[in-house]
Amino acid sequence: MVSVLLVDDEQAILDIARAFLERHGEFSVVTALSASEGLQLLKEQEFDAVISDYEMPVMNGLNFLKTIREEKNHIPFIIFTGRGREDVVIEALNAGADYYIQKGGDPRAQFTELAYKIRESVRKKKELHPAGEQEHARVKLIRYTHALAELLVGLEKTPCSAEQASIIRDCHTRINEMIALFGETGKKKADTDLT
Repeated sequence: MVSVLLVDDEQAILDIARAFLERHGEFSVVTALSASEGLQLLKEQEFDAVISDYEMPVMNGLNFLKTIREEKNHIPFIIFTGRGREDVVIEALNAGADYYIQKGGDPRAQFTELAYKIRESVRKKKELHPAGEQEHARVKLIRYTHALAELLVGLEKTPCSAEQASIIRDCHTRINEMIALFGETGKKKADTDLT
């Protein structure tokens, strides 16, 4: 399932777009009413693509896109807006938008095009997956593995049955094996690499 963050300051647009995109079970859509809410969601969750309106109060879709790209996030980004000026289209594409879709006209055709563009941008991203993002994912996996190891250390200190203690030790051994796959030790060496 493709996870999508949909940002628009109009609740009705969010509801209609979500209903259309989720109706066949191919997409999972999380909505936000502002770019700042969208930025917060991007910090809290993983998404496969972002769709954003252009005209929003406080931070427009273009500044939202630029902020995401400044953070070295290459998530597929689609501007989906009623604004159709050529200069806005060019600026959006130059800032790193994958596609620009104008709202209006036949809703079925418009949302079918949007679904197609999401699929295409996610497919292209998977084909081009930059090495830097692979490294980011590796470091994130190491961080999570170390966090699990720390939780197990805490569990080892709590009273438990012999069977539970055996399970905890076995989990700890497996986690250390996973950490070793990345050339790490049981100590938190990767923490200095995290952002």
